[in-house]
Amino acid sequence: MLNTRDLIPTIRGGSRPVLRTGLKTRSPRVRLVTPRVNFSVHGDVFVLIDAESDHEPIGGLNVEIQIDEDVLIAAKYSPHSGYYGAIWDSSGASADTMHKLVVKVTDSDGNSKSTFTTVAVG
Repeated sequence: MLNTRDLIPTIRGGSRPVLRTGLKTRSPRVRLVTPRVNFSVHGDVFVLIDAESDHEPIGGLNVEIQIDEDVLIAAKYSPHSGYYGAIWDSSGASADTMHKLVVKVTDSDGNSKSTFTTVAVG
């Protein structure tokens, strides 16, 4: 979809608009819904992600969750909630330790955006 920023006047030939080459594509937008920063968690942790892109169909993004730069979980889109989600079984983590969850969203053009949170396993 084009907007007025995608059109520029020609230098020769008057004010007839032409399409700019090399259109910029915005990165996807991502927000971690839960768990919030410094939440205390245990057992199954429901990770919910709000992610969207201007040029991808709803649910068409690749969403991954990485825990402590080690465990990688693919999040799936739920049309019922409108969020991407996954379950992390934190029972294998030591009690009273902090863990970093990084969410990376990638669109079909390879554009990506990340966000993170830290949680305490109790």
